[in-house]
Parts: sequence; structure tokens; C-alpha cells
Amino acid sequence: MNVEQQLLDLILSSPKTKKIKNMAEELEKESKFTLSNDVEKLKGIWELRWSSSKAPFLNYSPLVDNLQILDPLNLNGLNLLKPRGINSIIGTGIVAKLSSLNEKKIGVSFTHAGIIGPYIGIRKINALTKIKKEQKGWLEITFLSKNLRICRGDKGTLFILRRIKDNILFERFQEFITSL
Repeated sequence: MNVEQQLLDLILSSPKTKKIKNMAEELEKESKFTLSNDVEKLKGIWELRWSSSKAPFLNYSPLVDNLQILDPLNLNGLNLLKPRGINSIIGTGIVAKLSSLNEKKIGVSFTHAGIIGPYIGIRKINALTKIKKEQKGWLEITFLSKNLRICRGDKGTLFILRRIKDNILFERFQEFITSL
């Protein structure tokens, strides 16, 4: 079994094990990712399974889906904490506009944050607020495959995410973004 598959297995079965960081760093050394060649491969829904951060919202929980939904060709992104098992854009979210900073880094400018609610009748309940003071950051993509993404944030945090294949949720994300 190769290192990538071992890492995927570990983040799914034992997301608190200490071996995860070393395995991620090993994959980072082998990475050939570049935005110019691989930007389209970033598109989709990514579930955060491991993070070096101590912040609870940046770590895996069995009760919450911690998702990052990316549409890099349209320069849109959404970080979404939602109840596990609900296939909708519901929960606490922060919307981002994306940009290319270099061959490895994606610029992130947060535009809206708050609660994204369910539909009641024909109206969706939203308590999203436009962010007034500019909030920017970046993500350096250090490894990317069809099932796994490793990246580092502007504050030094290491993130490991796995791809979730859910076309319906991605379509709901696109509808949500156009409604802003």
C-alpha cells in the first residue's frame, strides 16, 4: 500500500494519530502540483479530516461536516460547518473569492460570513453578513490527487482534506453563490 492510501486510511479510521503529519510531509516532498496544470482538479467538495490547528472549528468532528467547497475556475469558495448527514448548504459558512498568487498559492478574500439556513416555504433563511473589513489569506497547495489534498495556510497550519463526490451538493453551492 502506498503512502497516499495509508494516509487516506488513517485520516478516516484514526484522525488523531501522530503518524499523519509525517506521512503528509512525505507526500508534500513528492508533489508536482502547479496551479497552471492542476487548477481544475481543485474543483469540488473537500472534507477537512486533519489539521495541525488547535482551533475546534479547524479539526475533524464525527458530528459535523467541515467542508471546503471550491470552484476555482469561477473563483469562488465556501468553508461550511454543517450537521453531518444533511445534504444541503445549511450551517455556519464563510464565503471567499479566490485568486491565483503563484503556481502553488491561492489567494483567499473572505466576503460574507454567518448562518446559512434551510428553506421555509420558498424562502431560504440566511443570516450572512457582508464582511466590511477586508479579510485575506492564502492557501499553499502542497499535494493534490483525485482523493486527497494537503495544504498550508498563511498562519502555518497544515490541512489534510479528502474529496467528497456529491454533485447535488456542489450544484446547491453554485446556486447559493449566485444568490449572493
